[in-house]
Amino acid sequence: MTTEITAIARFFDGDLAPLVRRMADRPRVEGGDDGEGREVRAMVWEGLTGLDALGSSDTVRLAELLGSVLYQGPLLDTLTARELVPGDDLGRAPVALAVAEEPWTERDGAISARRAFVGFAAEVDHFLVGGVDDAGLRLALVRAGHPSITMRRYEETSRGEAYEVEFAGTPVAAWAGSATEWAAASAGARVRQAAYLVGLAQAALDHAVEHARTRRQFGRPVGGFQGPAFRLAELSMHIDATRLLVHDPGAAGHAAACLAAASDLARTVTTRTMQVNGAAGMRSDNDAQLYYRWAAFESVRLGTPDRLRREAWEAR
Repeated sequence: MTTEITAIARFFDGDLAPLVRRMADRPRVEGGDDGEGREVRAMVWEGLTGLDALGSSDTVRLAELLGSVLYQGPLLDTLTARELVPGDDLGRAPVALAVAEEPWTERDGAISARRAFVGFAAEVDHFLVGGVDDAGLRLALVRAGHPSITMRRYEETSRGEAYEVEFAGTPVAAWAGSATEWAAASAGARVRQAAYLVGLAQAALDHAVEHARTRRQFGRPVGGFQGPAFRLAELSMHIDATRLLVHDPGAAGHAAACLAAASDLARTVTTRTMQVNGAAGMRSDNDAQLYYRWAAFESVRLGTPDRLRREAWEAR
């Protein structure tokens, strides 16, 4: 483990990790956010960038660590954007990806497009917007906060910060990357997302194991019965196998397959975690429901498993 990853792991030790995890269960409020949640996310961003997370030499392991604490924020999107835009231009500014192979219009250095499920759009300094026109797929960096940008937050299962964002004649700050460069950056983003889901799955399994160890039925821990014990052991084996796939040096060459496997894993493990916890897993004070809800969102953020498997098959 690299020095910066070790430092970031220590950063999340103690009281911070539960606080970050609990941001996935914040209530809806008028205006689209609770101020405390945004303040905590800003604090976490400052801490991560201060520990040079943006310059990490092992972003896959970093992503797995972030998944283990249910990190919510634009760091993974920003890492992808920095592969397409010079880091000196961005500094430590957070970036949200708003890329889709859908039409957009560009006139006199301004773009118009509508993009769905853009993460943390209200908390970033820039958007990396992608769209298709006569020249093919192009990417543009635009500054957030321009009056031509409007946003609507989704009410969805994870209770996260996903937005529909409309750009209506938004000035382009810089053109970024080619279609080929985007394909390479997208592959890296998918591998990191797969690692994030592996970390999430491991944390969910740890939660299930702890419940099975402490919850007693018929005078013995639930984990002492063969049914739950074998089920948990099988999940551990699947997590280890997917982790090896994701951390393979050549993972970017089969990024779609990696992410499909990790997406299936996260949904399966979090479902089993809910089952092991029983009705208690649905309580607001039980983290089982957090893992389950967040996996439902994160497992489709860069493509549904069916779409990813289809891409992997077509690429053979």
